[in-house]
Amino acid sequence: MTATREQKVRHVLRAGQSRHHHCHWPGCQEQVPPAKWGCRKHWFKLPKTLRDRIWQAYRPGQEDTQTPSRDYIAVARDVQAWIAANHPPAREERLL
Repeated sequence: MTATREQKVRHVLRAGQSRHHHCHWPGCQEQVPPAKWGCRKHWFKLPKTLRDRIWQAYRPGQEDTQTPSRDYIAVARDVQAWIAANHPPAREERLL
């Protein structure tokens, strides 16, 4: 049975910091529970369409088994491409 979005949200909100896991925004080192894509600041920098796609592809527990679906991997790549195109690193960061 596929989890509803409501079930996914409840799962993510209940998830704790079970291991070292940082936000997926490039350069962000903020620790977040493995069930979360990233920190609040960077999550809401993403367009709602991308956030919706992450929710759609997310399977509760994938952070424990470390086996995300192909759809999740595809949207994760699209998110990184969007970030690179719309929020390139600052010049100082590129020089480091």
